[in-house]
Amino acid sequence: MHRLIDTVDTLIAGPTLEPLDIDEAKKALRFGSTTEDTLFDLWISGARQDFETQTGRQLLTATYELWLGGTPCERRIELPRPPLQSVESIKYDDSEGVEQTMDAALYTVVAPQGPHARRGWIELASGACWPIVTPKAKALRIRFVAGYGDAPGDVPEIVKGALHLLVGLRHKFRTEVHEGRASIPIQIPLGAGPILQQFRQSAVSQLPPLTHGYWPGGPWHF
Repeated sequence: MHRLIDTVDTLIAGPTLEPLDIDEAKKALRFGSTTEDTLFDLWISGARQDFETQTGRQLLTATYELWLGGTPCERRIELPRPPLQSVESIKYDDSEGVEQTMDAALYTVVAPQGPHARRGWIELASGACWPIVTPKAKALRIRFVAGYGDAPGDVPEIVKGALHLLVGLRHKFRTEVHEGRASIPIQIPLGAGPILQQFRQSAVSQLPPLTHGYWPGGPWHF
């Protein structure tokens, strides 16, 4: 018998830059005044967060931890927020509750690259197995680095184009709904929608949810 493993990913260290420069965003809109610079900063940050939330991707380099409530039956663990750059460590609490670090020689890391890169993953080396852990939340902790790169120039141009559309939308329409002809409310279309949809589809999980074996008395970790 098998039971699904609870998984949570949490941000450890985020980027200090935004993927769009404020002058670049204003130039794209042919807007030269500095009177709305504070709003532009807000719109750029909001556009980036919209893109990352709706697509499940990470634009600029950030460090995350994936927390698992046990070790899986499967030999592969898929990591969220593509594109994956690297895996820094796999830590776990052993059967005595003591934190240990898994030997990197026991697993390989696969990190697809490119604008539409799918999720990366960790796979056990031949003959290796996951460690025995204390059955609890955050029993296994995978720290990984994700994102297209450290600088705005590393973000794909098609993504930056979508961000410009989102910023322009916020600049022109200060609310989600505006007044059209004959005072009829009109919903503002999301011009970047098709681009977001493409990036969202390529970032979804390609594997079924992780499971671990168990018997009625408790979890059975491999």
